[in-house]
Parts: sequence; structure tokens; C-alpha cells
Amino acid sequence: MTTNLFEDVVVRTTKFGDLPVLHVFAASQAQTKLPTIIDYHGWTNQTATELGTAYQLVRAGFRVILPTAYLHGSRNDGTDLDRHPEHFWSIVGHSVAEFPQLVAALVAAGISDANKIGVMGTSMGGITAAGIMATQPTVVAGVSLIGSPEPVAFATDQVAQLPAALQAALQAKLPAELIEQTYQQLAKFDLSEHPEALAGRPMFFFNGTADQMVPYQYMRDFKHRFKDEPALKATVFKRAEGGVHHVPHKIQEAAVAFLETNILK
Repeated sequence: MTTNLFEDVVVRTTKFGDLPVLHVFAASQAQTKLPTIIDYHGWTNQTATELGTAYQLVRAGFRVILPTAYLHGSRNDGTDLDRHPEHFWSIVGHSVAEFPQLVAALVAAGISDANKIGVMGTSMGGITAAGIMATQPTVVAGVSLIGSPEPVAFATDQVAQLPAALQAALQAKLPAELIEQTYQQLAKFDLSEHPEALAGRPMFFFNGTADQMVPYQYMRDFKHRFKDEPALKATVFKRAEGGVHHVPHKIQEAAVAFLETNILK
């Protein structure tokens, strides 16, 4: 149900299950049990970067939760993430593992409908959203914007493409055994290794073909390998020819409409 055009939208800094979030909702629906979207931000971004999309989702009739990723915002322990990119995959893993705790807290508070939970995210958040769809079968629908459904391939390529000096520095911080363990952990929520996990649930992917941050090849390869699988019958793939690491407004609108159609209607 679309909220009143002139109704206030509230943005509240709070915690659910000890996890810091921005809670976004229509003023008249503060305590109403609502379909809920959990939307994850990108690497080194602030949680508030997702507020534009959150506003559109609230206008569509959702409650929206914007989690603060591990080592970001109030969860940062002094780590300079620009200097320590090796934490990237640990952060994604934290978000995927914390998702059930967050949903349980929302349902226990009586403000989220356990049968109408969706997930979305941008960049690192898009990788997170795909990972959650691979591991949480009760999520109704998902959106991954400029992310990757193939985290193992992406992580492996990241390491392989590092200059020799940086590879040596990484190996000094993370021994080969630990790097291999990371790949094994990523495999647990890699949709390309578990495409059956989508089980026909609606999933929306978008990327630009010239994206240098999260290359388009992972979405393209995933689509070509599995588009005819029954588990992907409700999966939509969108691309921007020549597009870089950016989500156009029309794609944000399409993603919101996708979630509205598949969760609210």
C-alpha cells in the first residue's frame, strides 16, 4: 500500500539485535507490522547512502532497514579500510551471518512480517544481498545492484590481479591457508555454486558493462550458465552498456518496482 503523498518519512538511528541500523518508515506506521526490505550499503560508504532508495521503498509501502556493515560507521574499531582492503570479504561474511539475527529482532518487535522480507544492496551490499539469497530460503525476493553473484571467482581474480609486491604483502598478512579458508567460506554463499538456492524466487541483478570495480563479467557468466535453470525462472538481469560503477536512477526505480511487484502484490 503506497503511503500518503504528504506523509512524513522517519529516519531513526537505532539497534535491532545489537546491530546498528537506520530504520526508515512512514510516520503513521511506526508500530505496524509491514513487509520489510533490508538494504546493504557499499564498501567504505555510509549507511545513509541508501536513503534515496529507502525513501522510494517506504513510499511503495515497505519498512526499510539499513544495516551498518562490520568495521563501518559506529562499528569501526579504528581500522583504516582504505589501507586494509583484505577485510572486504570478512565484512560481507559478517553481514550474511548477521541477517537472521536482524530479521528475528524485527519480527520479535512486531514491526516486520516474517513472510514478507526482501533484501537488496549496492556494490559490496549487492554481493551481500546475493549471498543472503543463497543462504536464507525464507527471503521472498532480492536485488543486487553493481554486485556479483560469484564471490569466489571475484575474490580469486582480485588476488591474482594484484601486482607482485602487493600479493607478497597480502600473503604476509593472510597466509595461503587463510586465503584458501576464505574462499571456502565464500563458497557457502556463492550463487554460482548453489544456483538451486534461488528456488524460483524473484531476483534482480544489475551491472554496467564497463564497471571496473565489480566487473560485469560475473553477472554475465552467471546468466549464461544458469538462465535456463528452473531455479532462475524469476531472475531478471539488467545491464547498462558502457556503464561504470554507478546505479542510474531509472534502475533504482526498476528495482523498487520489482520488489513492490513481487512482495506487495
